Amino acid sequence: MDVRPLAAQALRPVKSPSSNPVRVYGWKLVAALSATVSINLGVVYVGASVINATMAKALNLSRGTLGFGSMIFLLSMGFSSPIVARVVNRVGSRLTLCIGSLMTATGALMLALWVNHGWQYILVYGVLLGTGSAFGALIPAQACVSMWFEDKRGLAMSLVLIGSGVGGSISAPLLTRVIAAANGNWHAAWYCVLAATLSVGLIAFFFVRNRPTYVAELPGEVSGAGLHRRIDPDGGSPSTVYRTREHWTVREAVKTPAFWLFSIAAVGESVPSTAAIAHAVPHLRDLGHSAAAAGAAIGLFSVCTIFGKLSAGFLCDRVEPRYAWSASIMMMGFAVWLATRAQSTGVMYLFAGMLGLGSGGALTCWHTTVANYFGPSLFASILGAQLPFSNAVAAVTPFLIGLAYDTEHTYTAAFYIVAAIAVGAAVPLLAAVPPTRSGGQTGKVGDHRDDGSEGLTRAMPS
Repeated sequence: MDVRPLAAQALRPVKSPSSNPVRVYGWKLVAALSATVSINLGVVYVGASVINATMAKALNLSRGTLGFGSMIFLLSMGFSSPIVARVVNRVGSRLTLCIGSLMTATGALMLALWVNHGWQYILVYGVLLGTGSAFGALIPAQACVSMWFEDKRGLAMSLVLIGSGVGGSISAPLLTRVIAAANGNWHAAWYCVLAATLSVGLIAFFFVRNRPTYVAELPGEVSGAGLHRRIDPDGGSPSTVYRTREHWTVREAVKTPAFWLFSIAAVGESVPSTAAIAHAVPHLRDLGHSAAAAGAAIGLFSVCTIFGKLSAGFLCDRVEPRYAWSASIMMMGFAVWLATRAQSTGVMYLFAGMLGLGSGGALTCWHTTVANYFGPSLFASILGAQLPFSNAVAAVTPFLIGLAYDTEHTYTAAFYIVAAIAVGAAVPLLAAVPPTRSGGQTGKVGDHRDDGSEGLTRAMPS
């Protein structure tokens, strides 16, 4: 395909932002994607924890089996990520989200009708729902956002990520009430999850568009600024934010220092959050806080992740995201260190709030930085190549911390190690300068294939 006519059209002056239809539909798209993520990740992982606890008690499942199912859930999400990325590149985000919604719906139905033993719970919840969440949430949703947005990419990604926090925080108490209203019948709650996942599958099918349809609707309103842009999202002078228009393949990306520094940083941000979610409540109880106070601290953590994502989304469009990312991870490390000194109520809430702000901000910065450095076309593949390692480490972290507690009868040493991992991952991230191809050559727009291999395909979104 000759891409020169398309490129020529892209250089034509465009209308003002207020009259550009892609901007209007782009924000509607963000709402649809956020709703999908809120159900397929927020409800299925966070909200469903209250169903699993009730189900485990009714089926006489051990705490170990319950925790093992959650670990398999995270591992399934991580190790299926490269497959999800290839599906996104082949069929687009829209159909991938539909596939994920269908998988989570099937899993919810099986949990309601079939699961009666521990191995069934691990297979259905851990493997099927974990894989379904990978297909139905972050990778396809953020890949779609990266294609639609350029100058406000950070804000758009943060709004999509907020969906998981909102879905989890709202669904947990609602599902608890459903179970109570059904006289302890946890099957009713899984039917609610079934209905929700089918609903967002329909939303994805009817409202999600993989990319802008026309060349005049290119993300960021292309003005012929070249392969690399530094854009002020408010329309003023150029900002310091780097955004490439090159198409990096996974094979090329893994040869850059930035890719591996990002992968290390992803571990640095995932370890503190998973450690806190699993062990913060018992740790705070050991320090003398009541169950209600510890629960309130976890609630504050969830709320602050939302503010962290919003704040990072605003900053990532104005400040180089790797700086905000590094600061967010350092904040998480300091918060975990602070947890060892959280005997007072004030310090306990400070720990929870800082951890939430850092966790939400780090996730937004991660996704935005990957899209800015390596381009939107193969964002799913590159992010999918980083997720297996970080998710695997995140999945085993709660188990290892539990072993450390059983040996030391305190969380202090384990939390010190977690804090050190966070800081150790955050500092090198500052050196992750934008990558260049070997010999300093810049790549040509469209120099890729949808499956991640090299070759000339589409140059512009279509």
